[in-house]
Amino acid sequence: MSTTNIIIGIVLGLAIAGVMITLRNRPRDVYSALLVVGIAALAITVTIIRVNQYQEEKASENAVTPLAEPATASGASAEPPPHPPVAVPVPSPGMRGATGSAAPAAARNPYLGQP
Repeated sequence: MSTTNIIIGIVLGLAIAGVMITLRNRPRDVYSALLVVGIAALAITVTIIRVNQYQEEKASENAVTPLAEPATASGASAEPPPHPPVAVPVPSPGMRGATGSAAPAAARNPYLGQP
C-alpha cells in the first residue's frame, strides 16, 4: 500500500468517527463538523499531490541525459571554451579608502550655493 492510501484511509476513518460522535451528542453540529473535515481533507489531498509532483520533478532532473555530440577525433570539442568566472574584488573589513592629503578632493554640490 502506498503512503497516500494509508493517509486517506486514516482521514476518512477519523471523519466517520467524528460524524458518529457529533450525531450522537449534538445533531445540529453535523454540518459544521463536515465542513471542517472537508476542508482538512482537501488540504491534505492537495499537499500529497504537490509532494508527489515535486518528487517526480526531482527524479526527472536526476535522470542521466545522453551526450548531444561526441567529441572529435583530436579530443577537442567544436564549441568554444567557456569563459572564466568574473569576480569583483571584495575589500576586507579593515581596508579603508585613501585619507588625508592622499584622498581625492570632495565633490562640490551645485545645489548648496556658494562654498
